[in-house]
Amino acid sequence: MRSPTTPEEERQKRLRLKSGDPEAFAELFREQQPGILNYIYRLSGGNATLAEDVSQQVFMNFWTHRNEYDLDKPITPLLLTMARNAWLNAAKREEYRKTSELKEDGASGHDRGLERRELEKAIEKSLAALEEPIREVFILSRYHEMKYAQIAQMLGISVKTVEARLSRALQDLQKLLKDFL
Repeated sequence: MRSPTTPEEERQKRLRLKSGDPEAFAELFREQQPGILNYIYRLSGGNATLAEDVSQQVFMNFWTHRNEYDLDKPITPLLLTMARNAWLNAAKREEYRKTSELKEDGASGHDRGLERRELEKAIEKSLAALEEPIREVFILSRYHEMKYAQIAQMLGISVKTVEARLSRALQDLQKLLKDFL
């Protein structure tokens, strides 16, 4: 496990990124891509192909326009915003209107593993069933551990709206997952 980097090391990484250092970009990609991919996957209701395409687009756009960004600010919220915007654009196109069905997991001899996969499928299906604005707030809050104010700023909504959407998401998920609770 890597030790946390110091603020000076982070600043040096950002300067290397801005100057076009491909190794700095590769490091950023390794650190950030799994979270961005997961975020888009969940926003899309489980469409892995769409998530992969949009994720790649986000990082290509970041690299292409790296000099236009204020890299003194945290990069994760910037990438999440880029991912959200890229996903919204992709979702508008006809070929991405339909999301793929969740893939069936292979058979397992262990009941515990089977129950876990069933629960994971139920959670993914329930998340996909939420209305888009509600699902998005839930994902940012619970999976990306963003604070309400950060979510509100990112989405251009009030903190009260974030609170209301999160409350609604929890109520809806409780109903959808009642068989597992």
